[in-house]
Amino acid sequence: MSKRENSADEFSVSKRQHIQDDIKSGKHPLATLMSLIPGKEQKIDIPEQDEVSIGRSRSCDVTLNELDISTRHCKLFLVEMDVGHGKSKLLNIVDKSRNGTFINGNRLVRKDYMLKNGDRIVFGKTCSFLFKYQSYSDGDNIELEKSNEDAFKKPLFGFTSSQSMIRKHLQKARQESVFDKYIIGKELGSGHYAIVKEGRNKKTGQSVAIKIFHPQLNDDQKKNHQFREETDILMRVHHPNIVNLLDSYVEPLSKSQIQKYLVLDKIDDGELFDRIVRKTSLSQNETKALFKQILSGIQYLHGQNIIHRDIKPENILLNITRRTSNDQIKTGPWDEDEIDIQVKIADFGLAKFTGELQFTNTLCGTPSYVAPEVLRKTGYTSKVDIWSTGVLLYVCLCGFPPFSDQLGPPTLKEQILQGKFAFFSPYWDEINDSVLHLISNLLVVNPAQRYSIEDMINHEWFNDIKSNSVSVVMERLKITDSKMPKTYSELSCL
Repeated sequence: MSKRENSADEFSVSKRQHIQDDIKSGKHPLATLMSLIPGKEQKIDIPEQDEVSIGRSRSCDVTLNELDISTRHCKLFLVEMDVGHGKSKLLNIVDKSRNGTFINGNRLVRKDYMLKNGDRIVFGKTCSFLFKYQSYSDGDNIELEKSNEDAFKKPLFGFTSSQSMIRKHLQKARQESVFDKYIIGKELGSGHYAIVKEGRNKKTGQSVAIKIFHPQLNDDQKKNHQFREETDILMRVHHPNIVNLLDSYVEPLSKSQIQKYLVLDKIDDGELFDRIVRKTSLSQNETKALFKQILSGIQYLHGQNIIHRDIKPENILLNITRRTSNDQIKTGPWDEDEIDIQVKIADFGLAKFTGELQFTNTLCGTPSYVAPEVLRKTGYTSKVDIWSTGVLLYVCLCGFPPFSDQLGPPTLKEQILQGKFAFFSPYWDEINDSVLHLISNLLVVNPAQRYSIEDMINHEWFNDIKSNSVSVVMERLKITDSKMPKTYSELSCL
């Protein structure tokens, strides 16, 4: 063995012994406060104990001597919470002062706050600290992972109990937070269940989209377990027409509330909805080119036993390659300034753990795309995606949905339950009978009689096959002025 290898091995053994000694004595800090005041460099370790008091009194666990610090300024409470993929030991801060405790510029008022890595804490007006959790995963744990995988297989100095203690400590180490890995920036959009913000990976600089769900109670163990299981599945989904789910996190907000985060590929060229609004409707060729990609993504999801549950124009994102020179050749029936468009299906499989679909009358909300069996609450299969895809195909070609209150009576809900829709003149006059035949086999109330994804892909309209399968002319109905539907484009101007 070389001197370098021997020295490294001695260091590794020494490090392990140091860790064991710290665990036995309880000296290893749970967190650290690092002063942000220039000229007042200070590092304060927060011990791992049930309560830690901070204030001017000498009886406090952490003493701060500034004049605007209260005798008992605040308390930190140790909380062990089941978040992410295991239990984490976290600190919950409660203000007890006259001059206030501020977290990231906001004063704590009659509520607790679960501290996160990178939080800026200001006590009074003069003491400013950066908060950071310390665990073996932040430093010592890396040393263990790199050099001591075999150490758990054999006694270290004959003390198997020490190895057991280390293993137990590592299992209870604080789980990685979304704030450890990403910087969260401006808001990109919002919905019923969540908002989406721009994010950046601290190490790689990669831009991402971070979906932040509204807070929920921590005691719903069933939903929390379901969230972890489903995100584990979706993390393994990889397809060129599906937005990649990169990470998922469950963050504690307080002792009673948590917040869920999904980190996704950031798609910069907008939604299919925006394209429909801008153009009023899409040409048959453009619709066909986009739908071939949409169907490829849905077929992949169904092959993985994943139901999307929320197919609509807002969840179809577009990656557009713009023309940079006149020599470039378009790959499809795109606009003159576009070379290529790649479809990205977003929000796949999320409806199951973000709550049941709510029936509302929002302008372009999910209800117009919901399959009858979902409204009946009788249980459903992947055929719900086929129904929604049929509605989407209808919308792309004429600019408005087949079911809406504008077309009533009956009501929107009854239209869907009865499968009551029509192809109205003049909107559908120039559209091929073949695609009307396809839509008529997608918007079928009985799921057993509805087309499958394979039936769609193999339909003659997508394959440009001229056959006699559509032997009759599909009917176009005249519509009265009182029921004249407004396109998404017209509604967006209201």
